[in-house]
Amino acid sequence: MELSTLKHLISLAELGSITAAAEAHYLTQPALSIRMRKLQEELGVALVETHGRGARLTSAGEIVLAYARRFVRLEEELGREIGDLAGLARGKIAIGTIDAASAYVLPRVFSRFRERFPGIDISLEVTGTSPLLAALRAGRLDLVVGTLPVEKGTDLEVFPIFRERLLLVAPPGHPLAIGKRLAPAALGAYPFISFHEGAITRRIIEEALGVHGVVPRVTVATDSPEAIRNLVAAGLGMAILPERVVREDVRRGAVVELKIAGVAFERKLGLILPARRYLSSTVRAFLGVLARGLRVELPERYLLDGALERRAGRGMRERQRPKRKEA
Repeated sequence: MELSTLKHLISLAELGSITAAAEAHYLTQPALSIRMRKLQEELGVALVETHGRGARLTSAGEIVLAYARRFVRLEEELGREIGDLAGLARGKIAIGTIDAASAYVLPRVFSRFRERFPGIDISLEVTGTSPLLAALRAGRLDLVVGTLPVEKGTDLEVFPIFRERLLLVAPPGHPLAIGKRLAPAALGAYPFISFHEGAITRRIIEEALGVHGVVPRVTVATDSPEAIRNLVAAGLGMAILPERVVREDVRRGAVVELKIAGVAFERKLGLILPARRYLSSTVRAFLGVLARGLRVELPERYLLDGALERRAGRGMRERQRPKRKEA
């Protein structure tokens, strides 16, 4: 049984077509069909059944698929562990983050990490928390910084790292910009610009208003805080956004902050890690920089071994030291 053939089976299951799976692996369709047939003969069961131009796995195929994915994950872990022996001179990390965290929580962490480990590349995916968690669970990301709360389950560990106020803002001249605290009920009659349904920040906002019987009338939805801020400034409606996103706009009068009696909005951002997955030294090195930079306490198993970090530091200094010119 070859690992490459198991990878072909995974692609067939995900793409639903022998032709598409063959193209994904730069094979001809007959070549991939032969490999599938040999695998089926070796195991003694039918794994794939075709229907028109498509293909799907049998019950036995689904069982083999689960093992195939485990074998591929083990191969990836082996590669990362072997890579760790390079002393963190090179490598890469796939990080998922929401827009706000990428703008004002993580940049200094990224900067310090690059200074400390210049050979490690960072691949950054910026979108909403829910799709980031799906990518983390699928193994496409090493860690996520997203909005809390999230459903942890047994496969995730969550560590709060940042807390921020959310402000209600409106365009200048809005009927509610009257300079005094508003009753929550006053908000229900006016258009809101908000995040898409399912976004955690939108849920936080709607739950806080729902306590007072207010259901915001969302007329525009987008997951970009900057786009929401600009739409508010253009007069399309009110919005509730992170303070750092709108602080400068409030200061220069592009939007106005509205105060609501008895209501305060706040959200927490958290570091989300896979609980049962091997974390490479490159990932643990990043977590160490993040923990120090944001003053977050993480379990020792998520941090780089002190001896390895010291060896990596010495190796980095030696590589950066100017070479002596020969006489």
